[in-house]
Amino acid sequence: MTASPARSSAVIGILMLVGGLWPAGLMAADPEPPADSLATYLASWDLDRSEWTPLEAEGAWDAARQSLVLKLMARLGRVPAATLSAWQAAATDVSQSLPTAALDTLVRVEGRGVLIAPQRLSAEEAALAGRAHLDLLRVATAGGQLVDVILESAPPVWPRWTPIDEPVAVIGLPLTTGPGPVPAAEGQTWPSDAHALLMLGSRLSWYPSATLLGSLGMDYATFATVADGRPLVAGDTEAFYGMLAAAGRADSQALAAAATGITDIIPLIDPAEKWFATHRGDLVTIEGIARRATRIAIDDPAWRQQVGADHYWELYVFVPTPLIRVNDHLQDDFPIVCCVRSLPAEMPTGERISEQVRVSGFALKRYAYPLQRMRITSPQGDEETGGGRRETPLLIGRDAQWIPGPSPRRISDDLGWLLAGIAAVVGLLLGAAAWASRRAARRQEQETRDRLPDHIDINE
Repeated sequence: MTASPARSSAVIGILMLVGGLWPAGLMAADPEPPADSLATYLASWDLDRSEWTPLEAEGAWDAARQSLVLKLMARLGRVPAATLSAWQAAATDVSQSLPTAALDTLVRVEGRGVLIAPQRLSAEEAALAGRAHLDLLRVATAGGQLVDVILESAPPVWPRWTPIDEPVAVIGLPLTTGPGPVPAAEGQTWPSDAHALLMLGSRLSWYPSATLLGSLGMDYATFATVADGRPLVAGDTEAFYGMLAAAGRADSQALAAAATGITDIIPLIDPAEKWFATHRGDLVTIEGIARRATRIAIDDPAWRQQVGADHYWELYVFVPTPLIRVNDHLQDDFPIVCCVRSLPAEMPTGERISEQVRVSGFALKRYAYPLQRMRITSPQGDEETGGGRRETPLLIGRDAQWIPGPSPRRISDDLGWLLAGIAAVVGLLLGAAAWASRRAARRQEQETRDRLPDHIDINE
């Protein structure tokens, strides 16, 4: 890994390794939804079908129609999340046969989003709605019919007033087959082709096929409520479990082959870089030492059904970094949280492990959580109280590749063989040295003998 000196010395206000201080699990179950129907709920607000007469009036879209839409939108916004999810799950798919009249039940329409434009609100309407405009999305169904959908907000990455071609699914309330809003802007006009149905969107799902995650069925619209720099909150839940489900539909080897290896880890871990703002959903591969592996149960039946499992694994993987300063402490590694569906059966798990792993995962958010307050003693003997919030990247993957090191017994056996080998080599060397010494002695003796005369003459 490489990084500039400026980045290497940056203060990154995120996690320091403190054993036993991590949260036990990332997600909690939602409450059970009540059984009230949408029709009953709307009637309790005096917004049953008898109150929808403005939508059936002749003529162009007017303030009365807009006022009714804003009231319906406000009432739907007050429905508990679990209840609304239950109604959305029960929505009837009408993509092939659109309703011919307004309904007080939710329906689902699939197709291609082809155009998005802002519908400006009057000053009075904006004050009531808390926003300056709504978005109007035109959807073309597979059968060629046009559906206009009023949304609080469409994905901000979609260009306005520019043709798009995005695979979408819309769940919403059918309002009318008659006239609808007609957005306008300087130099821009809404298409003159009449829609077959106008809907009030309750949920927009977007599956960008150009991305691997979108092709696996991940709804990118759920990213709109993901909150960086915070713990996992209610707005993260759909994206978290949706990504966990999508990862399960992938092939492990295909993920590893498609992932981008991180050559510079600093943008990913430094909040100041705002990496997730433009890379959410990207697939990356990291490698490091897993210091903790915890099995987390999925308590909610709906999430279990979506994910196709009753648990996932939460890993804290410390990846190598350049020398960086974190909370006035120098370190050369950094933790990344990885949630995966499965681990190798033989891999050690628990609160305190040290296992080399490689994980290919999709980037979800910059995850923050509190650390318990603790006393830190410096080498000089100074003491300070630490704690506060820490942040770290959160990746979602299918599994982790375990790279096991040799076992203690294997190390012992290998050491024994190594010592035996060394002893054998030393023995051979000593034997060779002794043989060479004896040979040299014999040679020297022979040379000495060769230099002697045949006999000695004694002069008398």
